[in-house]
Amino acid sequence: MRPTGEKIDAYLDALPPRRRPEADSLIALMGELSGEEPVVWASRIIGFGAQHYRLDSGREGDMPLLAFNPGKARITIYFNEGFDRYGEELARLGRHSTGVSCLYLTRLENTDQTVLRRMLERSLAVATEPPTAKPETVDEYLDQVPAAARARLDELRGIVRESLTTSDEVLSYGILGYRTESGKVAVYASGWKDHVALYPLPASEELRSECAPYVRGKGTMWLALDAPLPRDLIVRVVGALEGDAAARARPRP
Repeated sequence: MRPTGEKIDAYLDALPPRRRPEADSLIALMGELSGEEPVVWASRIIGFGAQHYRLDSGREGDMPLLAFNPGKARITIYFNEGFDRYGEELARLGRHSTGVSCLYLTRLENTDQTVLRRMLERSLAVATEPPTAKPETVDEYLDQVPAAARARLDELRGIVRESLTTSDEVLSYGILGYRTESGKVAVYASGWKDHVALYPLPASEELRSECAPYVRGKGTMWLALDAPLPRDLIVRVVGALEGDAAARARPRP
């Protein structure tokens, strides 16, 4: 993705009338936080500043530090680090939905602006903080887990391993993964300063419904450090994920 040269005023003038004030508000907020001027990226995204990224796959490119797309149906605000660290904020934000790295708002006025500002401040800090060495082993990952979460993560790791028929704990996508007999990583876990997380959600709609009180972002069980882990639910979720992985690994007729 890269800037595409459109004039910002012309871009804004072409927005639906109800979307223009919302775009102006987000431009003022992101401009204040970043100290950067708005620039049109990819002919549809308003971005501030720039950063270079490189994915584990080897793909790399450039993207804004902060960015949003004032679309006709909804506003999209980009959080390229995902939403694992924003569980508490999402619970207080107001009406929204999320994708892997996208926050979707139907109307800006339906969200708590103080909470949104806090999220954007944190996202900017993540984008501009000095890079840390990426862990290459499970032990290196565990060494980087915040101290407050380590004991709870160890508890979660124990439940996951006890719940799987067989597993190999590995580092996958920068977090803990559990490879099962299917040969695939079926379950992921991670530790953060205020929660531990389990991924993804199982295919079973019944289990997904039971997981709903713990879900933050897309497909993540967000488990607070100040509450007991729902052991029975975790056991059943992990067992279902192992079955889901085995089903995906079976040859198709």
